[in-house]
Amino acid sequence: MKLTTIAFKNVRKNLSFYSLYLFSVALILTVFFTFMSFSLNDIMMSKISEDGRVETMTRTISVFLMAFVLFYMSYSNQFFMKRRMKELGIYTLLGYRKSAMLALLTIENILISLGALLIGITMGALAHKGIIAGVSLLLNLEINTSSIPLFNGKAVFYSAVFVFAVILVLSLSNWRLLRKTTLLSLVRLEKTVEKPIKVRVSAAILGLLLMISGDLLAIDVIRGKESLWKSIGVAPMGLSMVLMIAVGTSFVIYSFLPYLFRKLEHRKGLLYKDIAIVTIPKFIYRIRTNAKTLIMLSLLIAGTLGVFGSTALTMYYPVAAVNRIIPSALEFPLEKPEQADRAVQALNEAIGSEQFTVQQSTLIKIQSQSDNLPAEYALGREPGFELMALSDYNRLLHQQGKKAEYTQLEETHSILIKYRSDPKQRDVGQIYRLSLPDNQLLDITVRDTTLSNPIGFNISVGTLIVSDEIYHRLSGLGLPEISVMSIDGKNLRDSKAAYEALRPVLKDNPYFASSYARTYDIMSGNSSTFLLLGFLTVLFFIAAGSILYFHNISAVSYEQSDYEILGKMGYSKKKIKKVIRNQILVMYAIPFGIGFIHSICGLICYKGLLIDDILGQSWQIFVPVAMALVIAGVIFGIYYLITRRTCYRTVFPR
Repeated sequence: MKLTTIAFKNVRKNLSFYSLYLFSVALILTVFFTFMSFSLNDIMMSKISEDGRVETMTRTISVFLMAFVLFYMSYSNQFFMKRRMKELGIYTLLGYRKSAMLALLTIENILISLGALLIGITMGALAHKGIIAGVSLLLNLEINTSSIPLFNGKAVFYSAVFVFAVILVLSLSNWRLLRKTTLLSLVRLEKTVEKPIKVRVSAAILGLLLMISGDLLAIDVIRGKESLWKSIGVAPMGLSMVLMIAVGTSFVIYSFLPYLFRKLEHRKGLLYKDIAIVTIPKFIYRIRTNAKTLIMLSLLIAGTLGVFGSTALTMYYPVAAVNRIIPSALEFPLEKPEQADRAVQALNEAIGSEQFTVQQSTLIKIQSQSDNLPAEYALGREPGFELMALSDYNRLLHQQGKKAEYTQLEETHSILIKYRSDPKQRDVGQIYRLSLPDNQLLDITVRDTTLSNPIGFNISVGTLIVSDEIYHRLSGLGLPEISVMSIDGKNLRDSKAAYEALRPVLKDNPYFASSYARTYDIMSGNSSTFLLLGFLTVLFFIAAGSILYFHNISAVSYEQSDYEILGKMGYSKKKIKKVIRNQILVMYAIPFGIGFIHSICGLICYKGLLIDDILGQSWQIFVPVAMALVIAGVIFGIYYLITRRTCYRTVFPR
């Protein structure tokens, strides 16, 4: 019989077994082809990249994508080789040479890879069209999508060449394995496992301490200036954290978890139960023999969740921070008195007078001779405070849809607007000595601090809210003043029409600020980065979930005779399913649980080091991270349900 015929029959006979392998490889190639189509789309690149940064990122990420696709397909190929070794041993007994068996395996790889490639190209082309439409809608890009072909010729060519290169690498790997394998080992390789790892208490304790220390080191960044990250440096602390987590995770899985289950095994009351007496010894065995895979998956899932969470946080947080950076929908300092009338007239013509409200506020600029000045004093264009009357402050907050926190102030008391949150309230109770004309001085006491700034930071940073009495007293002294126009209204923060109406009127005003324009700049400037990181995240999810799937299917297949023995011992089908379910759950829970903890600590470190926290509200941080982790949990939950169903069908075929 020809090898091609045998290969076709093998694939057709084991279609249900190969289906998820085909599907997972097709998903990975879908992501790869979508990425290649996007990166080779000259029309799209010309719209979103002006300085070549996106092209550089696509080249860098394409290397990671190709390496990861090769890694995943190599792992899957190794899995299927182990499943086929007994069959290949029979072929050897029938007189087939190893070269013939290599040809058979190569033909099967070609069939599966071509099928996955065709599915990947088709699905990737549709996904590419969807991404183009989504990015165009999000960034308001004027792109004629009909001019972009469904199938990018270059992307098809590069994807096909890459897949055939992967097949060649897999064939070389298979030949290397076949060449050093004897006939006896071909028959028995399917049953071989790694040598059991000797449980060492010292290694177990060391691993747990290292892993906990690495995570604690990551979250030490929340101490701010007092943290080790500031005193020692980011580079040495980052390297130490990664090494502690990696080494600690390895020891925890190699030694601590087997040690933990060994302790549970010695608890007679827990062990001598119909399910526990079967599952606990198997847990020890599985963790020992699959330690390398569990370590790799734990770190892979930690990285995947970290990238996913940081991408969501980086995309969400700057947009949320616009509410503080530009508290009104539109605002600008009045450089000329006629600018106010021209701005109102332009908005009346564009959106109608009933769609917006306007408030003009006047800030008094003043210097201070105190030594204990807040950081905000020196953050503006010129050192100093900007004084605002309490009544103007409350009216402007009401216009912005915010609640007024303070209804009255004593004459010499003030409210300091903070740029960043200060939980320790260091500035409360401080007395600032303000410099008045004719060498006069005025002492102002800080009654409280707040993050509810009424004016954007491009105009005023060191804002002090003072009583109306003090404000009116100082306003007649000839101190420098700034008049600020604040415009708000329902849905005005997202109004392109309002921004477009004011832009020509205020084209010479460098301090004109629009929440719509700022949000648009953030989204357009970072959308390509988020999209490219999204490709990697999706690929990691597919790979991690599929590896867990194949690993559990392999273990259940090898132990099928054990389940038959349990049935003969009187275990019902329901109890055997519970045994299988518990074993699968543990194999999913270990890498996901460890990866989840590492990713949370890593995200706290990322936020503390790289994100300028001006919101001061913890829920603003947790919302995107929680959403990302919930989505990840749902994805792995779906993989778990699919794995459980397939394992049930493997043990209890119809």
